[in-house]
Amino acid sequence: SLSAAAQTELTTSYFLESSTSRHDINPALLDKPFVSMPIFMGDFNIGTTGNLGLKNFVYKMQPTWQGYEEGGNNLTTFMHPEVDANEFLGNLKTNNRLSVNLKYQLFGFGFKGFGGINSVELNIRSNTNVSLPKTLFAFMKSTGDQQEYDINNIGLRTENYAELGLGHSHKINDKLTVGGKVKLLFGLAYADIASKDNIHFQLSEDKWAASGRIEGVASIMATQFKMSDKVDPETGRPRVDGLDDFKGGLGGFGLGFDLGATYKVMDDLTVSAALTDLGFINWKDAEHMSSAGSWEFEGFGKNGREDILVNNDNRDLGDQFEDLGDAFAMYHDGTKSTTHALAATLSLGADYTLPVYRKLHFGFLYQSRMAGRHSYHQGRFSANVAPVKWFDAAVSMAFTSTGVQGGLAASLHAKHFNLTIGTDRFFGKLSKQGIPLNRANSNVAIGLSFPL
Repeated sequence: SLSAAAQTELTTSYFLESSTSRHDINPALLDKPFVSMPIFMGDFNIGTTGNLGLKNFVYKMQPTWQGYEEGGNNLTTFMHPEVDANEFLGNLKTNNRLSVNLKYQLFGFGFKGFGGINSVELNIRSNTNVSLPKTLFAFMKSTGDQQEYDINNIGLRTENYAELGLGHSHKINDKLTVGGKVKLLFGLAYADIASKDNIHFQLSEDKWAASGRIEGVASIMATQFKMSDKVDPETGRPRVDGLDDFKGGLGGFGLGFDLGATYKVMDDLTVSAALTDLGFINWKDAEHMSSAGSWEFEGFGKNGREDILVNNDNRDLGDQFEDLGDAFAMYHDGTKSTTHALAATLSLGADYTLPVYRKLHFGFLYQSRMAGRHSYHQGRFSANVAPVKWFDAAVSMAFTSTGVQGGLAASLHAKHFNLTIGTDRFFGKLSKQGIPLNRANSNVAIGLSFPL
């Protein structure tokens, strides 16, 4: 259910002068004509950012546990009765966040003209953010330990679109360079679901009485939503029951801008600033929905204890999750266009060249991605070295909203060839399925271009 907001550019390469894609972070850094490899490996970046991992939710079973090695399986979820609630909840953050990002360039090229360097590019962008509070998992795992639960800061946002970007950088003088980019946006799919009020659960006899408000809006190309026979008992609104048959098409249109500048303070020090993704997408015929306002939920069974009078009919966990989905059911509020602002990013950088060895320079890049409850901040230090004309590399360390990260980038380049590969977030330990076990902080970026 997660398609793919974290920054979708390789920030470790921001100070690599050979990189032809760093103008995506700051358009003033567009400094050479180029042609990217079309469709394949032109500029590709995919990654995740989060403060949780697979180990937070999947546990290895012990031989004494119920169901151990049944069907050859020895893994279980956090909902298994033998998983200690205090241990599970103690490993979670107050707000647990996960972002998945993707940038895929279909084509891109740069050329001289109009007194500077210009660029044209077509990219597919996808950003998905999920925010889940610890109190939600406490309610699921420790049902019955409390009579009341308050759950807030639930949120899911995904935006997927194509962008046609037209950029220009202009050298004002020996010290100052400015750049800008205008981007035409073609909406593919968008959804934003969030709790507007605290979701309050209170135990009443053998059921939970729930109240609160969740609102959502979605536009999936030209696909419409199916409506269930079930209705909101108070208003008669039909319940949203998934997507109808898929229909392709554009879900909306928008416009975005990037602005940037670099300034050489002295021979060995250059500072830079940029503000990117200033813009919006208007999603036509978007489906609006909201929760019932008040409802009932039978709850999760707990350890098979008979003193918890909810869900003790031996149903499996899947059935109970389905009940939780029913509890958070959304009802249709109508179809109308909606305008959504992009998540803008502020970037501030400083680059210092070591006077005693001018092939080595150090950089610092601060970034703030402004996206409400899904906002993200980082400060990244990097060391950059170009020991020979055809190779340079960078190593970085960042302090971010989701923890400390390490990055590495390398660029192999000749007169008409440039291959850059790197990561801002090392993968760490992965499961057999390739899922990060500790924290979902990982990415990989590849760029193949031909300087002109």
